[in-house]
Amino acid sequence: MRLEVGTIAVRDLQFGPRTGLRDHTLVVNPDEIRQLVLEDPHFADVGVQVVRPGESVRIIHTLDVVEPRWKVSGPGGVFPGFVSPPTAVGEGRTHRLAGVAVVEVGQPVPGEPTHFRQQLIDMSGPGAEYSPFGQTLNLALEFKPNLDFFSPERVATRDIYYGGEAAKEYSRAIVEAGMKVAAQLGKTARDVRPDEVETFAPTACDPSLPRVVCIYQQYRTYLYGLQLALPLGTVIHAHECFDGALGGWAQGYRCTYSDQNNAALLQLCRRHGKDLNFLGCILFGGDTPYRPEKERVAGAVGKLARVLGADAALVLGFNGSNHTIDLMLAVQNCERAGIKTTLLYPDVGVGLDDPGFIFAVPEADAIVSTGPRDRPVTLPAMSRVIGGDHLVNPELDARGELTVPMRYLQGAGGVQGHNRLATRFE
Repeated sequence: MRLEVGTIAVRDLQFGPRTGLRDHTLVVNPDEIRQLVLEDPHFADVGVQVVRPGESVRIIHTLDVVEPRWKVSGPGGVFPGFVSPPTAVGEGRTHRLAGVAVVEVGQPVPGEPTHFRQQLIDMSGPGAEYSPFGQTLNLALEFKPNLDFFSPERVATRDIYYGGEAAKEYSRAIVEAGMKVAAQLGKTARDVRPDEVETFAPTACDPSLPRVVCIYQQYRTYLYGLQLALPLGTVIHAHECFDGALGGWAQGYRCTYSDQNNAALLQLCRRHGKDLNFLGCILFGGDTPYRPEKERVAGAVGKLARVLGADAALVLGFNGSNHTIDLMLAVQNCERAGIKTTLLYPDVGVGLDDPGFIFAVPEADAIVSTGPRDRPVTLPAMSRVIGGDHLVNPELDARGELTVPMRYLQGAGGVQGHNRLATRFE
């Protein structure tokens, strides 16, 4: 699968009468964006705002974040299953608008649980240093729900993460709207000569190079538009992620942008044929409350890694709840099969005496921490707030000085290689 990714570096984001890309400035007509979003009846209204790095602005209740891209040539289109048909992608040429992000913003809706719901982006101060989206030119979409969709029988909570049927449906509508807007903006780069083009192509490898897979834990991610559990795992090519086949958001630790620009996958692709042979990416995860289900998913991961002929695996996981057990058992399964693993993992410990592991196995002996999830961080007051007046969990005035856990900062604790945090034990 040969994929060319053309990068256009955007230096400014402005409103104007016509959406277009002019000399590295992205001009957006807000009325066009509103009209595009409001084609979906799930929304009563949407606000469109431009936010730039360095401004005294705080965006609260952030959800998915998407980088504008457009498929210039090759099979399929960007964001398959949402914007384009769900056909296989990852080949041809794709153009990206670097330095721009579409940020979806929305307060909780009726029937939606609010635990782990709060993420935010500060455009200045220490919060801007921790989150990658404090340094991008952001087009913020503030969604207002059409409450006609939230009848009492559809609001009843059936899921601890997504709540009722109406809340889950609305969450998908927001993800799709953000991707539609990102594609609309990405289309402005269709005929623009990129500043640079990076080519990812399979090459014949020296058989002595280590054969490496990426094992990537998921939770309710959209894959080609389907939100599905992966109790037996599946294999995808990294190029598919770059075209938006993997998308959605999860508690601030991952979003569509982080997989479009997954630094771990990018480095594995760039090093393919040089000092390693990159075999592909194994996705796994799902709701596994019982031991047999956890053993099943861990066994499936180890089997897929063996079938691919892996010598080693880079494992991207999340530390929290019972999903940690699935992850650690998968590491154990690979290690016992002779596949050496390195785990990228957020720290959930509190204080110097807490090792930060909910569950661990002795085989997990090579771990890189991506930072402390619950470390408190103090953020200064901001002049302008987008997304409402108060946080949830707990309710806090969004305009004032805040002391919140690091996990509140969108993207600060991800394992895809965008954050700047680490944890060291001495």
